Amino acid sequence: MRNTALCLLLALITSQPSLAATNTTTPTTPTTAAYDASAKYRAVHVDTLDPKLQQVFIDARIGWLKVLDAHHTTDGRGYFLQRDGSTLITLRSFNSFTEYDALRAFRADVGARIGPEGDKAGQQYDAGDVAITSPHNSEVWMRNADFDYHAPGLALNEYTAGYMRMEVEQVRSDDYAEAWKQVSAALTTAKYPVARIGFFSMLGSGKQIGLWLATDKAGFVSAGTPQEAVARVLGADKARALFDRLKSASLGVEVSELIPRPELKSPE
Repeated sequence: MRNTALCLLLALITSQPSLAATNTTTPTTPTTAAYDASAKYRAVHVDTLDPKLQQVFIDARIGWLKVLDAHHTTDGRGYFLQRDGSTLITLRSFNSFTEYDALRAFRADVGARIGPEGDKAGQQYDAGDVAITSPHNSEVWMRNADFDYHAPGLALNEYTAGYMRMEVEQVRSDDYAEAWKQVSAALTTAKYPVARIGFFSMLGSGKQIGLWLATDKAGFVSAGTPQEAVARVLGADKARALFDRLKSASLGVEVSELIPRPELKSPE
């Protein structure tokens, strides 16, 4: 069941010539470090869990990780983030769709790498799927640095931040980018301490994703909102007008918090 969404996503990728890799030499293993924040793409998987069965899924994952550790291998699944309660999102970096094909093959071959107990261990892991409900899907996110904001101090990314706020938007107007340039410039002047990185769901929702990054939730809250920071530089009226432009240029925004679950991540 875990491989089904991944297979469907790969079929979509390979059916679109513009996305297919031109390099005919397919690597046998992924070549990009699993948690390389400088990579161009992220393989994203969403597991929405029944809250009553969430611990079943978690226990199955932890048990599976012990098997992987004992055999000095990985399943290539990715880094786990928990979104607003009982949804788990995994991210795994890659740089080309040829490499993504290799990642799929590498993941499918995990049982062979484990050896004789691979089938049994895999069945025990898959038993955790009883907790999965809808939506259950895979996407590919492409980095979109045009919507980044580089905060002063420690450089954080989606793999190192201790707390994140995710904003998902269906952008419908070029004015979003123009307004964001002014917002980002004001945040820089204000030395706003919470960084932001941008993605675009190129295979999946077609939406823009923004991740605000902090070392912890307390630091995020104490920083105040981006609009408050912009208001300190431009004044409350101009700040409000800029953020109103952002809202008008999209079909609404979905906001949720992301909590890292490093104990569930795949070994690198």
